[in-house]
Amino acid sequence: MGAPIAGRLIERYSVSVSDTNAARDGVVPDAAWVNSARDLAATSDIFITVLPGPVELRECLAEALPALREGSLWLDLTSGDPAATRELAAQATRRGVQPVSAPMGGSIAEATAGELIFYASGADEAVQRARPLLAMLARADGVRRAGTRGEDGQIVKLLANALWFANAVAASEAMLVGQGLGLGVDDLHGLLQESAGASRFLDDHLPRLLAGDYMESFGIDRVVEELDTVQSMGRAAHVTTPILDSSARLHRAALDRFGPVLGELLAVKLLESDAGRQLRS
Repeated sequence: MGAPIAGRLIERYSVSVSDTNAARDGVVPDAAWVNSARDLAATSDIFITVLPGPVELRECLAEALPALREGSLWLDLTSGDPAATRELAAQATRRGVQPVSAPMGGSIAEATAGELIFYASGADEAVQRARPLLAMLARADGVRRAGTRGEDGQIVKLLANALWFANAVAASEAMLVGQGLGLGVDDLHGLLQESAGASRFLDDHLPRLLAGDYMESFGIDRVVEELDTVQSMGRAAHVTTPILDSSARLHRAALDRFGPVLGELLAVKLLESDAGRQLRS
């Protein structure tokens, strides 16, 4: 996701990039390559992080945060852990750095097209400073204000993801039941789209599954990591979450079956395997 984001920002800003994988040098044409996060931070007025998860974010900020200048802006687009974001944002604030957390929703294609959604959180002044950059990357209504705490955007994004994963498996279960009782998948899909059970998954993503696409742009191990974090959030909120817990167990079973490979819909592939048939047009 970082490459198409940098590619859009370079249209208006002077952009330098770095990556934990040195082989990615040159992946963003016309962007200057910097060998380390520390060196990049030391020369940046706005430091943007786009990382796989909270572990990588902590590692990056351990190197970069001491090098950021007072008055600089740290804009984090990573989908991570609210606890990690809260801790790192507090460290940044103590150093005079303005932190904004804006975890994103969308695909590589949407990043390339500037059609992402962001759940922005942080102090008002910092969020206003980040808005012009986010607007370059987002669709017209895509910059959503999640709250004033650093972790607020992360909470919203993780809950949104958890709902999507749960809906994906629930809708696929319903489709498999209908298929098994003799209904055509395309007809059933159309009927469910117009029913009380309609959803973004049925509208935008089930067609990809029916074409054989398990959405291989995000790893099932990362899905499980996010759902584990949501379970921790539920415990911290003193809320029982039996539906989300069930979804988490199914996704973990998919990870156990298929390994840490790419595929957001591998839990659906597991359901198909257990049913002995696939959902295909």
